[in-house]
This record gives sequence, C-alpha cells and structure tokens, in this order.
Amino acid sequence: MKSLTATLWLCAGLAAAGAGAAQAQPAQYKRDLYGDWRVSYAAPTPKTSDQVAAELAQAKASGQYSFGQEDYPPAIAATGMPESRAQVEQELQQAQVAGQMASDQEDYPPPMMAHSGTADMQ
Repeated sequence: MKSLTATLWLCAGLAAAGAGAAQAQPAQYKRDLYGDWRVSYAAPTPKTSDQVAAELAQAKASGQYSFGQEDYPPAIAATGMPESRAQVEQELQQAQVAGQMASDQEDYPPPMMAHSGTADMQ
C-alpha cells in the first residue's frame, strides 16, 4: 500500500511540475539579508483527486504504470507492428553474412570476415 501511495504522490508531483513549467510563471528575485540573490516561484495550481485518478487510469491503460521495483522503469509499449519470425531470421542471416555475429565472448568485437561463397572444408 505504501508503494501505491508513493507512486500516486510522485505522479501528482510530476504532473504539477509539468503544468507549472507549461504555464511559465514569472520568478521573483530578491536579495536576502546577506545580499545574495534568492529566486522564488509561485506555487502551481493543485490538481483534484479526480484529475490524478484519471491520469493514473490513462497511465495504466497505456502500459506506463508499473507496480513495485521489479520492472522499473516501465517499458514503453511499441506502437508499430511487431516483426514477423521470417523478418527476424532474415536479419539474423544478413548479420551473420556481414560478420556482425560473434561466436563467443572471445570474439568481441567480432572480426571482419570475408566470404568467398564457398565453404573451406579441410
């Protein structure tokens, strides 16, 4: 329950900070007792609990909300079509032909390989 509460407060704070930056509130500059400049900003307008709940529901629907620390930061859901298995296998074959795939960790970075088109079987 503490994690959920902390997440909600964090979301509300970040949203308020973003809204405050978007409104471009003027800064107040004053000198303090020692002559140093101090900057203060007007407080942003607070959000209602309904607004925060709506933003949380939207974040859950878009996959940007995660629970706990296991999946921090949450992965952004892909918007395009995923590649087919045939496309991935074709890209793998092209990388192997181009010499971009190492056989083990000792070959890192992979050496440039020249292919003659015939196998060297001795």
